Amino acid sequence: MRKIIIVISSCIVLLLLGYTGYRGYKVWKQDHWLAMAREYAAKADARNEALCLRQVLGLNPQNIEACHLMADLADAVRSQGALLWRQRLVDLNPNSLADRLALAQTAMFFNDFAVASNALAGVDDAGKKTAVYQNAAGLLASGAGQINAAEMHFAEAVRLEAGNPIPQLNLAALQLRGSNSLDAAEARINLKRISLNSTNLMIRNQAKRELVADAMHSDDYGTAEALAKELAQPTNAVFSDRLLCLEVLQQAKSPEFKPTLTACQREASANPAKLSNMAIWLMQKTSPLETLAWLQSLPVSAQTNQPGATLIAQGLMHLGEWRKLQGAVQNQNWSDLDFVRHAFLARALRGQELKQASTAEWVVALNLASDQKGALISLFRLAAEWQWHSEADELLWILVNRYPEERWAAPVLMQALMNGGRTRPLMQLFGVLSRRTPTDLEMKNNLAFTALLLGANELNPYALAQAAYAGTPKNPSFAATYAYSLYLQKKNAEALKVMQQLAAQDLANPAIAGYYGLILKATGNAEKARSYLNLALKVRLLPEEQTLFQQALMN
Repeated sequence: MRKIIIVISSCIVLLLLGYTGYRGYKVWKQDHWLAMAREYAAKADARNEALCLRQVLGLNPQNIEACHLMADLADAVRSQGALLWRQRLVDLNPNSLADRLALAQTAMFFNDFAVASNALAGVDDAGKKTAVYQNAAGLLASGAGQINAAEMHFAEAVRLEAGNPIPQLNLAALQLRGSNSLDAAEARINLKRISLNSTNLMIRNQAKRELVADAMHSDDYGTAEALAKELAQPTNAVFSDRLLCLEVLQQAKSPEFKPTLTACQREASANPAKLSNMAIWLMQKTSPLETLAWLQSLPVSAQTNQPGATLIAQGLMHLGEWRKLQGAVQNQNWSDLDFVRHAFLARALRGQELKQASTAEWVVALNLASDQKGALISLFRLAAEWQWHSEADELLWILVNRYPEERWAAPVLMQALMNGGRTRPLMQLFGVLSRRTPTDLEMKNNLAFTALLLGANELNPYALAQAAYAGTPKNPSFAATYAYSLYLQKKNAEALKVMQQLAAQDLANPAIAGYYGLILKATGNAEKARSYLNLALKVRLLPEEQTLFQQALMN
């Protein structure tokens, strides 16, 4: 027995030593590949840097430095993969202000204001008291067309950090585009001052860009061209400034436009980041056909690697070239964006009315994205853009159930279900949200309302309606739901009393009027009831409401 115990103990020790050694070896390999990635980054060798980082992430998908470097690489080439990596960093470190701001900035570049808004919404109170947060919030509000909110955020950023020229510049740029001529004149002076006096070249150049846009808006192409050439002519000028100059020349119908376009295209063809920017510019300023023709004139390596492959797929999709799109993406590998490739393949097959094959490809895309929030959001955006309503709804359900922090998803799903007249899934959504926040009276009322319409007595809708109404009896919606619950219980006098406590303008609201009409008719006032029931039928209703009010009019 002693010998057996000694042997077993020795085996356990050896196993533990082996496991410890294996763990140490994995850590060493991570550090080794990460060091190599840093070396390649210093040499601007993006391809080998990415290969090394994939080795690191294969060993440890939660390696924060590797995720940061991958996000930076994707951002550099304007790949939508940057959204996935920025989102992963926020998921790994939700309290990081820097990572949230970086995600918001990347999302705004791709016009994904929902993701940007959600990233900033997660910033804690201390972070919201910083100039960098207020400036980012101002940019988001400006991009969403909320001008007053943007001005407030920029002004607060200026107050918090008076010596920082960035929010000063953003505030001036916003006022320059506003309707107040005095504010615009002052903003123009401030931008000229910044463009001449700032010690920061990037700030000076951004001020010039704003002045170029202002001059173009005023059809002052001489001023716009002079400033744009100042930005574009230095050998180290950023490519976006060359594109800005190109736009000015195009708008001015300058003979320099065509040779400048050719030069920009030649420069972009050798650089993935510039390639993406050039393609986006062509798509916006010329046509999908011209953009695609240029992309397909590039070397094969540029067409099959990112971002060229995605850009070509988008161009073929915009033109409705479904067979060509299928051929372009079918045998490629888009690495982190392979779920997007399968989505494009699904779109190409659907365009050819090959529904079964399309569904199979969409399932593959969904499976590849299933454990990544950012990938799921990207798929939702594609489904919504293509008006694939059932696929978009499915993705919204996943986001609502798995990622409650994505607060934009529930209202979007709610609106889609209401527009589609899908009352039962709407009730299920209200049930999820009500369980998540039991004190939310609005969700309690919504759940009661849909359950009453569907006769889902197992949810105890009478008690839910009463609880919501007791919490806020002056809320017209809560009162209508509670009165309807009393009506269904044949307590018509009580229901009428509840409704009569509402103001006349609330009773005339079509969302309330139908229920008042039901109760009026049940209490013997059929003539008055008719006008309210007709009023309710003038707006979009859930199918059960439509039937309810129409039957009340006919009986």
